[in-house]
Amino acid sequence: MQKTNIYFCILCLAATLLLIRCANPVSPQGGPKDLKPPKVLACDPFSNSILFAEKSFRIDFDEFLALKNPVNEIYISPPLRKPLDTRVRGKSLVVLFDDTLSANTTYSITFGNAITDLTENNILKGFNYVFSTGSYIDSLSLQGTLVSAFDHTPQKDIFIGIYIDNNDTIAFDSLPLYVPPYYITKTDEKGQFVFNNLQKKKCKLLALADQNGDLIFNQPSEKIAFLDSLVEPFYMEIKSADTLVAVDSTKKSDTVKPVQPVYPTFELFLFEQTDSAQRLVKSTFPPQGMALLIFRFPVEKLQLTPLNFDSIKPWRLTEFSTKRDSVTLWITRPATDSITLRIAAEKLTTDTVDLAWVKTEKKQKKDMPVAEERLSIVSPSSGFSLNQFKNKLVLAWSFPLSSADFKRVLLIEDKDTIHPSIEYADSLHRKIRINYLWKEEKNYKLIFPDSTFYGLNGITQDTLLLNFKTKAEKDFGNLILSVNLPAFKGNYIIQLTNEKETVLFEEQIISEPGKIRFDFIIPGKYKIKAIKDRNKNGRWDSGNYNRMIQPEEVLYLPKMVEIRSNWDVEETWN
Repeated sequence: MQKTNIYFCILCLAATLLLIRCANPVSPQGGPKDLKPPKVLACDPFSNSILFAEKSFRIDFDEFLALKNPVNEIYISPPLRKPLDTRVRGKSLVVLFDDTLSANTTYSITFGNAITDLTENNILKGFNYVFSTGSYIDSLSLQGTLVSAFDHTPQKDIFIGIYIDNNDTIAFDSLPLYVPPYYITKTDEKGQFVFNNLQKKKCKLLALADQNGDLIFNQPSEKIAFLDSLVEPFYMEIKSADTLVAVDSTKKSDTVKPVQPVYPTFELFLFEQTDSAQRLVKSTFPPQGMALLIFRFPVEKLQLTPLNFDSIKPWRLTEFSTKRDSVTLWITRPATDSITLRIAAEKLTTDTVDLAWVKTEKKQKKDMPVAEERLSIVSPSSGFSLNQFKNKLVLAWSFPLSSADFKRVLLIEDKDTIHPSIEYADSLHRKIRINYLWKEEKNYKLIFPDSTFYGLNGITQDTLLLNFKTKAEKDFGNLILSVNLPAFKGNYIIQLTNEKETVLFEEQIISEPGKIRFDFIIPGKYKIKAIKDRNKNGRWDSGNYNRMIQPEEVLYLPKMVEIRSNWDVEETWN
């Protein structure tokens, strides 16, 4: 009996140890990461069903799924008054209609990037569900690309709409201003878009960067693109990943690769609409003695009237930026720290602004004297390289100069000290030009002894030392460009930019075919761009949908141009 109890205890202990081991969690053995999106197994009713009279449909997948941002990603064409109701049920997605479907109409529901698997967020792209309430499915298509009107970069995730002339109270061209599109899709990462299941009707094609979710062009900041003429859908063979295709195992594959058909492609150019109304964008009084006015676009016939002091006597010098869209006012009236200014200009509603100088106290160490404001050189900075073959040496000061003793300025070349020839480079006397016959590959020093220059505000400079060096002619390359672009009533603005168009090196304006030169260019890869300047104002102008004006056309030389040292590159642009 005692031996039996011992065996029983041993058996209980073994069972306990086994249970503990089974309960002890261990890390699962890993396998390859799931990179596949959910796969459609079945649809009920089938996609491409006709005589559709249901209030909902169901899509079954091979794994559990989730919906991401369904409000913005899932949309139906033609649109319904009420949004779709989507519900996830395990491995199925149910879509319900809360609105009445139109008779004899083909509907297409696009799911965008909404459908993902539950664990890895793999997105099912390009999935559409199509059905018709009539006896057939519309089978025509339309495709295209959307790029920026200014630099031709692809525009992704932008709505593309198709409008048909089905409204008796709104003019066809005005439909985008009041109603959503009849068909809708979105561009992909490459700016490409495609419509399927369209009816045979001429239609208006338009792109809209919608800002408020109503799919109507009614916000000033909404970008738009449109075609001048109507387009007509065409038949295109559709290859869709969401269609379940039966495979005929008895059919042998053809060893001759079939020729892929070429279908029409429409190109849209996205722009932000600008109106003709001029506006004052910003006004500041950064340092005492200088006011800055920034306008929406180049300002013409500017009139400035101070309201808080007598303006009969001269009270400012006016300096326009290169594009004339900003104005710097250098105040010549002593001790002026605030201005109430009435501003009038062409196409500008008269405006009144208050400008006040806010003094900022700089922290000083204890027992250290407060630093006085000094006159300084704002460009170029010391240590720069001078391309003396292309540019003069021009120095810009922090304030216009009231007086200058040019004879005190020293130029050091090797062991020689020279008094260079100096002159003012602008009417405001804020820039000076150093005239000298510069030698190649030399280091130079410019010395400005203290109190050589005085600004309008009475301040002067400490002793300044400016170091720079010159280049050798062999360090540069030249570009000779034969331009044979089609003639039109305006001008071509030919621009030389870097690869990403973040830097504009030079531009030239031509009105007829011919050769132009870009000389003494730093070696590297460059992009050549042409703007069709219709109104000859010397800049690119955007479009206006309300007035049916397209943005000015932009063209590119099809290839990058590589400039090499001590080399002439010749290119022809037809």
